[in-house]
Amino acid sequence: MEQAAMAFVGPQPLEAVRSRAHRAAVVVLTLEVSDPEVLAELRRHPEEDDRERFALAALRVGVLALRMASGQVDAVSLREAGQAFLAEVRQLLAARATETTERVASALTQYLDPQSGVLPQRLQALVREDGELERLLRAHLGADDSMLARSLAAHLGEGSPIFKLLSPTDANGLRAQLTNALEAALADQRKHILREFSLDRKDSALSRLFAEFSLDDEKSALSRLSKMIETTSEQIGKNFTLDDEGSALARMKRELLGTIEQLAKTNVEFQSQVREALTRLDTRKKDEALTTRHGVTFEERLGALLADEAQRLGDLHESIGDTTGAIKQCKKGDHVIELSADSAAAHARIVWEAKEKLGYSLRAALEEIDEARRNRQAQVGVFVFSRKAVPEGLESLQRHGNDVVVVWDAEDSSSDIALRAAYSLARALAVRERRVDRESVTAIAEIDRSARAIERQIGYLAEIRKWADTVKGHGEKIAERSARMADELRRDVERLDAQVAGMRTAAQPAG
Repeated sequence: MEQAAMAFVGPQPLEAVRSRAHRAAVVVLTLEVSDPEVLAELRRHPEEDDRERFALAALRVGVLALRMASGQVDAVSLREAGQAFLAEVRQLLAARATETTERVASALTQYLDPQSGVLPQRLQALVREDGELERLLRAHLGADDSMLARSLAAHLGEGSPIFKLLSPTDANGLRAQLTNALEAALADQRKHILREFSLDRKDSALSRLFAEFSLDDEKSALSRLSKMIETTSEQIGKNFTLDDEGSALARMKRELLGTIEQLAKTNVEFQSQVREALTRLDTRKKDEALTTRHGVTFEERLGALLADEAQRLGDLHESIGDTTGAIKQCKKGDHVIELSADSAAAHARIVWEAKEKLGYSLRAALEEIDEARRNRQAQVGVFVFSRKAVPEGLESLQRHGNDVVVVWDAEDSSSDIALRAAYSLARALAVRERRVDRESVTAIAEIDRSARAIERQIGYLAEIRKWADTVKGHGEKIAERSARMADELRRDVERLDAQVAGMRTAAQPAG
């Protein structure tokens, strides 16, 4: 490796620098120093040689610092320093290990050597015959004159207190004392029990028990129970008699009679209202059947209901039955609902096709609504059958893929809930068409469950119509079932709307 020396040239002559050129290659630098801090440090060394050494050292420090800052490390220097350090550590550890081994060997020899060790000599003195341990045991546990024998004789011998206490023949012994104590305790308990079971003593337990079951004593438990039974019997007799107008049974009779009369009156009024409504409906149907616009009226009424529902939900409604769509010369599709910009399926389209024409099968309806979806470029289609022209056996609400089939009676406002349910189901299907992911699977399952529930509830409408034919005998049943059905349908539609709203919230970007 080529080594280069860099010299600081100040006021010293150039020949002085060149005189050292035989030692290494020299790079001659002529520097003009203007930095105040560097000048101050150089002026602290007035001697030229001293100043030169200081400048060279400062230059080397600066170069090394710049090299370290740029990430370059003198690997050779580090390797040599590390090897020297390891050699010193190895030598020191070897010396310490030799010294420690010698000390441990010397100490073990001093204590454990079989011939001269302190521990073997001490153990031999303890365990040898007639040694210290044998003499100690003989003194404490030996023959009759040992310390243990004398102690046992003093405490457990024939003349000891404990021997006298355990003697069965000694009048002051333990047996005699226990016998006397038990006899005294048993005698005392016998007397106490006899006193409690004696009728001669008024304060005995037996006397107090007989007193509680005596009718002669007004304070006895039996007397109090007898009075309580008499009072309760009188109260029951008063409340369960019809002779007393203020009794509970008489009041309940009056309330039941009043309720029955009110129900009968309400039933009569309801039957009258149903008859009038059926008469008006029958007259209206006959009048419209004579006109040629009953189909158009059905579509117009559907459009009016869809417009109201779209306004409530913030969607856009458009009647397009007289205009052609994307298919040439095709006018399939009577109404289009476009979901609002705030929906999870913003600007998605739902096409509606209404038919009040006999002879339409479910297959024909599905083919027509499929063509209407393509013609109006919609994601979901809804085919509305008039109840006058519904195929036999068709459910009131069905879903087939992205199409919904619903049965609606324009003259019966109670069937509007089925149409609103179809609207909510179609909006949910439009959202699913736009966003089918893991988060929406649960929502779609809830939508399907709600749709099935709506189908069941709408099926009850057929039962109501049957009951209406015999309204005189089923007035109360109609009122009860109608109220329950309306509540359940309202909850199912609300669940559908909540699912669509939740999916709309999840579709909005965070932040």
